[in-house]
Amino acid sequence: MKIYAEPLAISTDQWLDMLNDRSVFHEEDVELIRTLYYFPDCRASGKELARFLNKVSHSPFNAQVGRLGKRIIRKYPDVQFPIREDGKIRYWHIPFLGEEHRDKYIWQLRPELREAVRRYEQTDMDHQSDTLLPSELEDVSLREGGKKLVAVNRYERNVRARRLCLQKHGYRCSVCQFDFEQVYGEIGKGFIEVHHLIPLSEIGEQYTVNPFDDLRPVCPNCHAMLHRGNLSIEELREIVEARRRI
Repeated sequence: MKIYAEPLAISTDQWLDMLNDRSVFHEEDVELIRTLYYFPDCRASGKELARFLNKVSHSPFNAQVGRLGKRIIRKYPDVQFPIREDGKIRYWHIPFLGEEHRDKYIWQLRPELREAVRRYEQTDMDHQSDTLLPSELEDVSLREGGKKLVAVNRYERNVRARRLCLQKHGYRCSVCQFDFEQVYGEIGKGFIEVHHLIPLSEIGEQYTVNPFDDLRPVCPNCHAMLHRGNLSIEELREIVEARRRI
């Protein structure tokens, strides 16, 4: 195994500036970086990233990261970038640290970029519109003012985390295995709710959701019963399975 860990003189603030600059980080680059951010320790192989991004192969990532690296160099031409043994720039090593194994590369976000993504995610969370299903709101209070009744969600939600959760776990209910597309056809495609394994109301503060480990897809009925009974997914699944045997 070979380790690639040379330092790079690009600060967190500079990375954050580039993440917000679409002339440097294109949308596809932001998606790739944000997805890697949610993996344990912000590290994964190209194949793992391709699987979570629903790509046929990880091969296009190499060219994509190469193009990104060239744009970063144009942004900061005075920075000393990683050089290969043949004197050429190692483009993939600009945003990533890495491990070269016999059958795969492992990419890991540089610490400064990792912190920049954390800040980027928080800003995105603060400004995104609420596109979640109404029953996915937790600890909802009602405020009456004039002629309008407004439901106020007390806790921030990350819509992107929901999408990453569904990319990994699919659209079948984790409790009862109900599949909306299988039952309803086209109108049911992509319909499911997402449940926090640890309720945000119990955490009581902002935290970084790991969409792979902290969230699970559930149907609206099971979602309601999880909260009504204050049950875990496993506990409710046992109840459902027991009722089916009656």
